[in-house]
Amino acid sequence: MNATSPLSQAYYPACFSDASQYQQWRAAARKAKAGASDYCTDCTREYQREMIKQSRCAHPKTRFFVDCDGFTEGRRPINERLFNDKTKGRR
Repeated sequence: MNATSPLSQAYYPACFSDASQYQQWRAAARKAKAGASDYCTDCTREYQREMIKQSRCAHPKTRFFVDCDGFTEGRRPINERLFNDKTKGRR
């Protein structure tokens, strides 16, 4: 039995092409542990600009950083990040 409701399966952020693409990202993100910036972690400056132009970016204040290995990471402003109950209130 699938515990996921049909509504949650149909939901997807506007920056994804469809619910299937978002579900695929979520499955991969569970394995990679996307972090508090959720799907914005895997975004790029270029894609963000395009989504902003199309009014499809829900987090236009996301900033991008390159780590020591050369990988780009999108980070939402702190007030837009996801936090689980264990991290609420901690800094």
